[in-house]
Amino acid sequence: MTVIARFEVIPVHEGSLSQDIAQAIEALDDFDISYEMTATDTVIEANDVNEVFDAVKAAHDAVEGDRIISSLEVDEQGERNQHVEDRVESVASVLGRDPKRERGPDAS
Repeated sequence: MTVIARFEVIPVHEGSLSQDIAQAIEALDDFDISYEMTATDTVIEANDVNEVFDAVKAAHDAVEGDRIISSLEVDEQGERNQHVEDRVESVASVLGRDPKRERGPDAS
């Protein structure tokens, strides 16, 4: 079984969120999951849905503040082992290229 999820933890306050997000990411290291942070969320992969829920709760709890918003989307596939990289490679094979593009230096 594979569980792939995306989540975000959003502390609500003025100023940079980097320190808060770093604390949330560090909390994930206590769990048997793979993860990759993107500019807008974090994608995690685990073998068990409970591990996903526990890891996301730990990430949420790691952020201090009066108001914290977390969102979570979970895709649990009971009889299929598909990894994050498999999904990206599948789209790349249809596109015939890497599904990533850099903006030019003059783009605003």
